[in-house]
Amino acid sequence: MICPGLFLKNYFNLKTTHMKLCQLSVLLFAGTLLLFSCKKGDPGPQGATGAQGPAGTQGPGGAQGPAGTQGPAGSQGPAGAQGPTGAQGPAGTANVQYSDWFTPAAYTVTTRFGIINLDYNKAAPGITQDILNTGTVLVYGKLNGYNTTLWPTDQTSVLPIHIYYQIGTATNIDTWSADATVGNLRINLVSSMNAYTSSGSISPAHTFRYVIIPGAVKVALANTNLNVLSYGALCNTLSIPQ
Repeated sequence: MICPGLFLKNYFNLKTTHMKLCQLSVLLFAGTLLLFSCKKGDPGPQGATGAQGPAGTQGPGGAQGPAGTQGPAGSQGPAGAQGPTGAQGPAGTANVQYSDWFTPAAYTVTTRFGIINLDYNKAAPGITQDILNTGTVLVYGKLNGYNTTLWPTDQTSVLPIHIYYQIGTATNIDTWSADATVGNLRINLVSSMNAYTSSGSISPAHTFRYVIIPGAVKVALANTNLNVLSYGALCNTLSIPQ
């Protein structure tokens, strides 16, 4: 026989257990709904840009970097206005004329006042009346026909030239000079003892050269005594090849 008290006790225990299971089921269901309903939503629209904050303090300057490669040249600018004409410079040496070295082919023999003169005439078209009036004609000689004790080989001097040497016990003087006329240059030799009586008695080793200096160049070189310049100095001054 079942005890009524025990039956009731079991009944209430079962009822209590059933209620707990129902409550637990409700809690699990509610938790599941809460879990799935709390997923992350889509991003909202971007907000407006905020106001710019104040500038910070300037930092120290960095080290200078290496120089860059040179850029291409720019286009040429327009030509500037022409400046005023400058003052005229001194006359140049371009108008100076000079001959090559020449050897007289034959001398003309004449006697004047008892002195034998030997002359050689050289055509010189550069010698004009204007040159004779305002310019200068210089004649140089290399008298290589003499003994080298009297005239060193290729020594060059401006005429007139005087050569002293002994003939027996007497002293003879050879004088070489030049005379310029329009279009002509005359080389002249006289001997104080009339040592030369014919053209063939003069050595063919003697050579000569003339330089024609216009008046404008002469004025430009007014501070230079051209007659006392050495041959080399004259050539350097007037840009003449030696």
